[in-house]
Amino acid sequence: MSRRTPIIVGVTLGLIHFILVGVPFIQSKGGGEGLAYQLLFVDFPLYVVAEVAFQRLLLNSVPFNFFWFVVLGTAMYFLVGYGVCRLFQRAFRKTNAET
Repeated sequence: MSRRTPIIVGVTLGLIHFILVGVPFIQSKGGGEGLAYQLLFVDFPLYVVAEVAFQRLLLNSVPFNFFWFVVLGTAMYFLVGYGVCRLFQRAFRKTNAET
């Protein structure tokens, strides 16, 4: 794997998240029950933090929801993809060095 692979994986996961969450959020203007269930399933860690820390903003603010779920959610998926790929690179580098 090259050094660019984690970035490519992270960008790919971030793009998939934006397509699955960002585009429907923008099209529905931040409203709708279907969008709420989709956000709950796709961005569960962000939903839990927002429910605990920002409950009033979570229920009443469309700009906050856009920033929280679309922007931070996409960044979260980028970082998860990047981090997992880096862990795989390190694990395979060690196993290849040992053989």
